Amino acid sequence: MNSPKQERILLVDNNILFLERIASELRAKNFEIITTDSGLQAFHHIRNRSCPIDWLFTRATLPGLIDGWILADEYYDRHFNRAAVIASSHARISTQGHLILKDPSPTAVRDAMRCIILQRQSHDFPISAKCQVKHAA
Repeated sequence: MNSPKQERILLVDNNILFLERIASELRAKNFEIITTDSGLQAFHHIRNRSCPIDWLFTRATLPGLIDGWILADEYYDRHFNRAAVIASSHARISTQGHLILKDPSPTAVRDAMRCIILQRQSHDFPISAKCQVKHAA
């Protein structure tokens, strides 16, 4: 008997303590977690078809040439019906349906990830106001 597929989440943030706290909390909820502090490395993870990413959390501003907005665009190209969660210092609306959190805590990111995953499993898209209002700063 096959067990249900474990959801794979890519977490991208250059704040290692923040990243590890989110990773730890999501692993405790039985998600498979991949972490990186590099936009370039995250870009390669998103494009890797042999180990597909199901969900994405990224910091909008990352060091280097590839930032969180580019990662969200690449993720959207592969998952047009799934929202990424993006942490930003500025409130902003996403035309692609991504959930943008203004300066979130690790707990807010964890809760937002769980919310969009549960919504997707219940086939409720786009993101409901419940996820957006609950986690907006």
